[in-house]
Amino acid sequence: MSSASSNSGIFLHVWPGQWDLPSFDPLCLASVLYLQFAIPGKFKVVETSNPDASPAGQLPYLVHEKHVVASFPSIVKYVSELQATDPSVYPNSNLDARLSSTDRAKSTAWNAHAESHLGDLVYHTLFSVDENWSTFVGPMLAGLYPVPQKYFVPRRIRESYMPKLQAAGLWSAVVQEKPREKPFQRDVKPLPKEGLKTNANVAQTFEREKANQKARTEFELYEELLRGRDFVFHDSFSSVDSAIAAHTILLLRPPHPDSLFKDLILKSYPCISLHAERIHTLALGPHASRIPTTPLSTSSLWSLVSSSWPPKPLKAGPPTSGLESEQSNRIAWGLFGIAVGSLATYIAVVGGQSKAVGEDEGQISQKYES
Repeated sequence: MSSASSNSGIFLHVWPGQWDLPSFDPLCLASVLYLQFAIPGKFKVVETSNPDASPAGQLPYLVHEKHVVASFPSIVKYVSELQATDPSVYPNSNLDARLSSTDRAKSTAWNAHAESHLGDLVYHTLFSVDENWSTFVGPMLAGLYPVPQKYFVPRRIRESYMPKLQAAGLWSAVVQEKPREKPFQRDVKPLPKEGLKTNANVAQTFEREKANQKARTEFELYEELLRGRDFVFHDSFSSVDSAIAAHTILLLRPPHPDSLFKDLILKSYPCISLHAERIHTLALGPHASRIPTTPLSTSSLWSLVSSSWPPKPLKAGPPTSGLESEQSNRIAWGLFGIAVGSLATYIAVVGGQSKAVGEDEGQISQKYES
């Protein structure tokens, strides 16, 4: 657990901020937005790239005194209850208190819908669209980790979203085009219908259109929900506003190379766009309460070695001093050896995998040509 938990304040642990936003993750951003409306100036954001520190194994999670709460719905519930347990300090923390029992049920349903359906669209943009991943999101994630984690952790994060996006029909597999065949070949066989799917341009166009149709289905629901309203329920902010706005902001604000959903919202769904901008201005604009933030700190194995490298020569002095210095030298050499060994092992494993993949592709290519 973070050292922040030893204090008596409220600490919200989230994925780090990007693009002038408190976090690049929609549920982390939704939690920040809710706390900014419910308890402004009474919480602190702690950036982390280690979701294993959370009791649920996922971010965000909230630490308050001896309490640790994970997931966006649980955070909303915990913060809302502070109004009853400590009304003098948190007089307005329950933003859903004004809702009727029917509206509360609707709020729960819309929160779950936004997390699932709008979340799929955000994660599709971040992890499934190859152009966004290779040139934008992947390098951003790599910058959050030291060597050697930066070389494999971002890929594992991306792969963890693959099953969810595949189930939603939003995982765009990277398809490599076949090399051009030599002209004037004899015995040329007609291309079967299934062969069209191996063409990268055709496959990418098909995947984009499928994602576009799914996004339109979801956006139609929220456009109708927000039409003619500043907020979802009546004229006051509620938890469902933070959930919807967080996902929409992450579709509109980041400068993704492939901005399919952003263009779609700005062109066809003005109510969704206006709602997101309104929440962003109120919570994160120039007149909003400042959010104290502990930035992400990274440390690598090399940083441990470099602090005591190179080993200092032994100096004349009492026997105890010489023994301690020699032990320090041995520790430094040992750490250096571990660093070099880890790097060599990583290169050997990756190189072996690349060689095996290359041999498999060669065999497949020969079989295809024969």
